[in-house]
Amino acid sequence: MKFFMSLNIFRALSRVLVLIAAVMVPLLSMAADGECSTALGEKQDKQKVTLPDQVDAGINYLFDFLAGNGESIDASKITALIKYVDDSPATDAIINLPKRESSNGAAMRMQVHAGLKRILEYTYNPDIPNYAIYPSVIRVSGWLPGSQFVTEKAQPWMSLDDCGTPKVWRGKEFEVNTPDSFGGGYYRYDLNRLLVLLNYEGRNVFLSVSKQLDKSSVGMKGLVVDDNQWNYFYSGIPGLTSGGMGWMDTFMYDSMSVNVYVQDKHDPAQTVSYLFKWLRAGWAGLNVVRPKHIFEGSQRFGRAFNVLMESKDLPAPDVFAEKVREIESLSDQDIDHYISEYSKQVENIAAAHPVLSDKFPEVYENGKYADKFTREERIGVLVKEYVKQSMGKQCLIFDKVVSN
Repeated sequence: MKFFMSLNIFRALSRVLVLIAAVMVPLLSMAADGECSTALGEKQDKQKVTLPDQVDAGINYLFDFLAGNGESIDASKITALIKYVDDSPATDAIINLPKRESSNGAAMRMQVHAGLKRILEYTYNPDIPNYAIYPSVIRVSGWLPGSQFVTEKAQPWMSLDDCGTPKVWRGKEFEVNTPDSFGGGYYRYDLNRLLVLLNYEGRNVFLSVSKQLDKSSVGMKGLVVDDNQWNYFYSGIPGLTSGGMGWMDTFMYDSMSVNVYVQDKHDPAQTVSYLFKWLRAGWAGLNVVRPKHIFEGSQRFGRAFNVLMESKDLPAPDVFAEKVREIESLSDQDIDHYISEYSKQVENIAAAHPVLSDKFPEVYENGKYADKFTREERIGVLVKEYVKQSMGKQCLIFDKVVSN
């Protein structure tokens, strides 16, 4: 009897070990200002960059200032950071960063063939939601009530000729990321945000600093249907879609970023964007994020961002903002009409998709895909479809709501 009991215990332990082993290999992915995929069991990451002490001190100062409530920032404390970005050589390679608060980090340098004014008019415009400008990495987003950036109706681009004294704006945001490209997870989380506009050697500089406020919601199953077309699937079911971890509760535990935009010293009509990013995410408190995955997610963010900022097809900011207001003011009945059409298009795509047709027919069949979407998620769909149509992407709503 004791032998059989021991054998049963051994078998049970073996099954647990097999499950753990299965989890340690696949990927987990999430986003904040850009997604990241995460993995264990990979080769050692390349040697990390050692940031100069003054640069690291500047980043520390920004996060400390973000955590406080000061209105006057000391520009001298971040001059070394700005110079570091300004002098950085062009590169498409990953820039590994030292850990910060137990989070792994990576940086990315990006050359944007657009001026800082254009970037601010779209990206930091209280009348244009971030998810419309970051369609590849953010599903839906918004400023939380009481955020200074919104209550003051900030227009940073209007201060470009008057930033000898640094301008500061604060706020809190929520974001839901798009599914990652491997595990398919998507999450909702809140961020504390600091925005700074100042002058450096006669050129304009803009900094966006963020830090996650608390653990994210549990990860939900989703799928990248077509990243080039900004098409993604959201099941509303907890877990991950692939990688052997469909049963797991995963979370984003922390995220931090500093994005520095500097007018290019060789061509002020262009902008250098340098993103420093750290993430801690996984399951059961375990951090499974690697720098290379943060970088890959940042690249995904950067590709779509550059396409939008450099395009002549993107509607003018005032036209864009007016369309967003128009969509947001629609009645629930009108929104249901457009979303019904959208759901039918998703069903047609999903039925022919090798993964969706097998795993999620109960989510999308009979036109019920968006039945459980919230109003903000439905509005997000309509705004994104408007952007996609403007950019010549595959539009899933063929009606006037998405027309320019």
